[in-house]
Amino acid sequence: MNATALVFIVIVFGAVYVFLVLPQRRAQRAQKELLNKLTPGTEVVTTGGLHGTVTEIEDGDTVLLEVAEDTEVRVARTAIARTITPATPPPEPSGDSGSVDADAHDTDA
Repeated sequence: MNATALVFIVIVFGAVYVFLVLPQRRAQRAQKELLNKLTPGTEVVTTGGLHGTVTEIEDGDTVLLEVAEDTEVRVARTAIARTITPATPPPEPSGDSGSVDADAHDTDA
């Protein structure tokens, strides 16, 4: 085995590490941080697609979600896929509504 082949193998393993392993570790770290920051009142989506609001964190592994009024389900904390950020309301219209005066464009004169 010559040096060129060895360098090629090292480059391939380096590329696999950079493109596959590092992004996976970042995603795992972000997911762990998300789960650690869960508090009651947080709106979440589970991995199964269930939307709800965290009402209680029972122990280290279980979360109670309110999915409808007076309806709670118990899910594993690791089943939380993401949090939902509330949508920002549209900006209030300013005093200038942009309306055009109908008399200003009258061409029947």
